[in-house]
Amino acid sequence: MPITFTEEDFNLKTTSHNDAMVIKALIAGWTVGKVLVDTGSSVDILFANAFREMNIDMNTLDPRDVPLLGFGGKPVKALGKIALLVSFRDRDNARTEHITFDVVEMHYPYNAILSRGFITKMDTTIR
Repeated sequence: MPITFTEEDFNLKTTSHNDAMVIKALIAGWTVGKVLVDTGSSVDILFANAFREMNIDMNTLDPRDVPLLGFGGKPVKALGKIALLVSFRDRDNARTEHITFDVVEMHYPYNAILSRGFITKMDTTIR
């Protein structure tokens, strides 16, 4: 059963929008707020401050040699990558998948960014 986000999830006053969708997700057993769903992103990002708050050992990160592009047009070197379980739940529907995050050390208004690959993997519909 696909997970569907509707206008109600966007919490908007009108139906026409191009606002970002910011949600909560259960990542590695932690409820993480300020998660941006970005259909323009090709990489799932977990920001280092959130990663540290989750008490996951930095030594568990796999090396990431290729810099990421798109943060203001400048390349950003990831601290590493890690596959974590990500879950979405409501009383009628739940879905959990392994998502590979690149962990990035930078200040950003979000704790994580979920990409278009995540949307496809989770069989998510945004209407």
